[in-house]
Amino acid sequence: MKKKYIVIAIVVAVVAGILIYLFVGKKGNSEKAGENFTIKRDNVTYFTEQTGIIKAQVGAIVKVGTRATGNLTQLKYQVGDAVKKGELIATIDDREIMANIRNTDATIESLKRDLDAKEAQYSYGKTNYEREVSLLEKEFTTKDSVDKAKREVDVAFAQVEFGKAKVKEAVEKLKALEVSLSYTKIYAPISGYVSAVSTQLGETVVAGLSAAILITIIDPTKLEMWIYVDETDIGRTKPGLKIEYWVDTYRDKRFYGKIDMIYPQPEIKDNIVYYLAIVKIDPKDTAFLRPEMTTHVRIIVEEKKDVLVVPNNAVRFEEGKTVVYFKTKDKTEPRQVTPGVRDDRFTEIITGLKEGETIVIPTMAKKPPQSASPGPKK
Repeated sequence: MKKKYIVIAIVVAVVAGILIYLFVGKKGNSEKAGENFTIKRDNVTYFTEQTGIIKAQVGAIVKVGTRATGNLTQLKYQVGDAVKKGELIATIDDREIMANIRNTDATIESLKRDLDAKEAQYSYGKTNYEREVSLLEKEFTTKDSVDKAKREVDVAFAQVEFGKAKVKEAVEKLKALEVSLSYTKIYAPISGYVSAVSTQLGETVVAGLSAAILITIIDPTKLEMWIYVDETDIGRTKPGLKIEYWVDTYRDKRFYGKIDMIYPQPEIKDNIVYYLAIVKIDPKDTAFLRPEMTTHVRIIVEEKKDVLVVPNNAVRFEEGKTVVYFKTKDKTEPRQVTPGVRDDRFTEIITGLKEGETIVIPTMAKKPPQSASPGPKK
């Protein structure tokens, strides 16, 4: 009976030893096994990822119209054509306006001749009046003759002033006609490409309260990006922050810029609150970008240069502490560290490690959540 209990005790001890070896010993070995990494210095960039869209700037799209009414006699450009600022785009039949201008010119000439005659009459009346006044002083004429001469001078002066007013009125009418004539020739206000044509050659253009639109020109070099910043990230986003972005059609090409302003008015989509951050696009990048393209944006919140770093998957959170596995000659042991900024590759280590020391990246360690998913390879 006593031997039986001894055998049972031995079996229990062996089983316990096996279990301890399996669950404790192997656990320790798994933590010790892994890839070695030598602590080094590198740059770490903390960023948030957002989605944006390419838009044309205010003034980049111009709808060109005219205030003249008539048949479209010339239309030089069609959709897709390049146009330079100041080039003639279209002309409208100006025969009626030209006839009115010629008629007004003739009227002005007639009024000027009539004015010349009235000025001559006024000059004669003024001389006659002065002569009558001189004769009255010598009692060679009567007071009635002087008064009559004065009345004739006043009437001649009034006719001269009326004639001047008529000439001025005709001149102003001519200026108005010349302005109307200018409406019949339409010039490009900006350089760019024709994006839309609203009328065709030979059609009658009718100008009403607003100008009739003929064509639309877009300047492809004046683009901006609207970044939809999530409300959870807007506190870290401010004007002046650097950004990098790419579009799906050029995934291996990076574009750069900086935030110019943030609209205070929120945008709500699918019950999610966003704030628009505006970025002016470098003109040299507009050769690759077009309005309404979707962009993938990294907003650079913080950059650290020449700091101690470890791979993200080397950092673990155990028992309320942030640790890495430090390697000595014969064992691997956890060491508490103080992490700093983290990007998609490295985590900054503020305290706890020195440059040149070796740590182990546990093979069984799960990769910790990253602050932002990686974009296209540099």
